[in-house]
Amino acid sequence: MTLRWPCQENTTNVRCILIPWEKGPIMSRGGECSCTFMQESLHRGLTLEVQATVNQRPVQEKLLYTNPGADGTAVQNFSCSIYNAGFMNCTWVKGRAAPDDVQYFMYIKNKRTLLEMECPCYLQESGIHTGCHLSNLSLLSVKSYVLVNGSSPAMGIQFFDSIFLTKGIEKLDPPANVTVHCNVSHCHVRWHQPRTWHRFTHQDFQYQLDIQRQNIDPGNLNPLINISGNSENKYHFPSPEPRHKHTVQIRVADTRRPQWSAWSRPVEFGSEDMTATILHLHLLLVALGTLICALMLLLLLKRFVGTCDLFPTIPQVRDKVSDNHQQTVWEDFVRGPGKGEDEEVLTVEEVSNPFGGHV
Repeated sequence: MTLRWPCQENTTNVRCILIPWEKGPIMSRGGECSCTFMQESLHRGLTLEVQATVNQRPVQEKLLYTNPGADGTAVQNFSCSIYNAGFMNCTWVKGRAAPDDVQYFMYIKNKRTLLEMECPCYLQESGIHTGCHLSNLSLLSVKSYVLVNGSSPAMGIQFFDSIFLTKGIEKLDPPANVTVHCNVSHCHVRWHQPRTWHRFTHQDFQYQLDIQRQNIDPGNLNPLINISGNSENKYHFPSPEPRHKHTVQIRVADTRRPQWSAWSRPVEFGSEDMTATILHLHLLLVALGTLICALMLLLLLKRFVGTCDLFPTIPQVRDKVSDNHQQTVWEDFVRGPGKGEDEEVLTVEEVSNPFGGHV
């Protein structure tokens, strides 16, 4: 903002003072005919003062800057927010003293390039502009200036202006791609940082994790877990098997302002029915034990059968004596299948020799 006055000869020691509403004085050094200040909000009014030495005589002049128009006709409850990393909405309500035929118009100026544009898409209520939607944020900078003025045939309408930082009005989306992986003893939660229109670093974020067991009383809820943005977007916690069914949700906020995003969609992990899980585990152990016992019996039986095959039963000899002769007969022997060769059974008899003696 530039303050000018008619130039006079021999003007030295020029100093300008700007006193905004409800703020302390802002000093600025100027030239012979002007002073420049950083942009300030003007709708509440301010006081400007120039101090200088003219022809070796001190001079002091004041200027009161006011907001023209009837009190209470400017827009109220003005706010802007950037969302989905590429859109911005600004909303307001009609001034309490503004007539029904009032119409408002919004303008945005880039503080760095000083380019200015009117709102391309107004939001309306009963034909009155009550907001502005922007789908192209290329005009915005880190610091932007917005002005909403009004017009009415009935009376003068006061303007409203505001200066905001884009980081301060961006509404963060929930963290994306939340995943949970568990092993026998621990679970690991990972996520991606949210997309943002403004450039954020890891240090700019803070996270909250809500890990809860399902189907429990509200009084037994676990406390929220605060995680720094320097945690590389991961969290590990002990969770031995078997584990109950749980859900995890994550939200994020800017470290400079505690305005949390919405919660991410719940991600489930664990078993839904622990009783069924334990029963299945017991059945599995019983089945495994039965299988082991059956294998051991099979091995023992195979070993026993193999021993019988290696040592078959040896046939025995028996004597059979009659009145006149003695006969020795081999006991019948049944050969096992595939074992040994066929044997001939001989019969031996004792007879009398006609020449004497026995043969």
